[in-house]
Amino acid sequence: MLELTDYILLTVFGAAGAFMAGFLGVGGGIIYIPVLDYFLHKAGMQNEQLVKAILANSLFTIIFSGTVASYKQYKLGNFFPRQIVWTALPGILVALTFTYFIQTGTWYSKSLFNMVFASMLLLIVLKMLLPSRITESHAEAGATKYMGVGVFAGLITAFSGLGGGIVMTPLFTDWLKQPIKKASAISNGVIPLFALSIGIYNVFGVEVQVVVQGQFGLIVLPVVLPMIVATFLFAPIGVSTAQKFSSKTIRLVFALFVLLVLLRLLWQQFG
Repeated sequence: MLELTDYILLTVFGAAGAFMAGFLGVGGGIIYIPVLDYFLHKAGMQNEQLVKAILANSLFTIIFSGTVASYKQYKLGNFFPRQIVWTALPGILVALTFTYFIQTGTWYSKSLFNMVFASMLLLIVLKMLLPSRITESHAEAGATKYMGVGVFAGLITAFSGLGGGIVMTPLFTDWLKQPIKKASAISNGVIPLFALSIGIYNVFGVEVQVVVQGQFGLIVLPVVLPMIVATFLFAPIGVSTAQKFSSKTIRLVFALFVLLVLLRLLWQQFG
């Protein structure tokens, strides 16, 4: 049963996730997932249902953090609708397909989930911290490349609950050679589309045992609502703050932040 202090903490962590969603274009899942792991377990979720609920509630929260951040990008004139659509459409199809296989089976265990999550974080940290000779280009990449990013991001979304931003931003910058602020804006536009499609499925398309008061499908409203409320203020602040920093600084912050999350996960798993 959650207490008042739990709701306060959920609001604080929701604010941090929303800020990072706006600042880095990653949706906020790298904060939401460890937070949801703890609070959903405390609320009564167990075993395979816990993993499914972490994925579902992370993406449900990302609907709001990603939408608010993307709207702020639009207001700042940093919005790329064609690139968002090219990336989102194939990604949604892939994400829904693999979400179905995860939610209807019992094979995706908590330990396997942790391994996937940790592996993704490690790859991103190495990519962002290691010296790179990639130079930004203002030439537009082709639709096929954006679709390729979308397919991979949709796969990561289904298996990690991160919204795909943690791979989209590096791929847009390092493979498509787009400026990181443009990459972040496109990622912010794609993330809520991924999350919304999976969120609808998790509310209406999944039959699960209700173990928590206020649970709808796999969505546990008492846990996610405080986090969602915080997004409306802090996601726009994150977007505005990112406009004041250089691309190099944003990459460094991204890498260091993901490293902290990775270390915490490893400590939880093996400590």
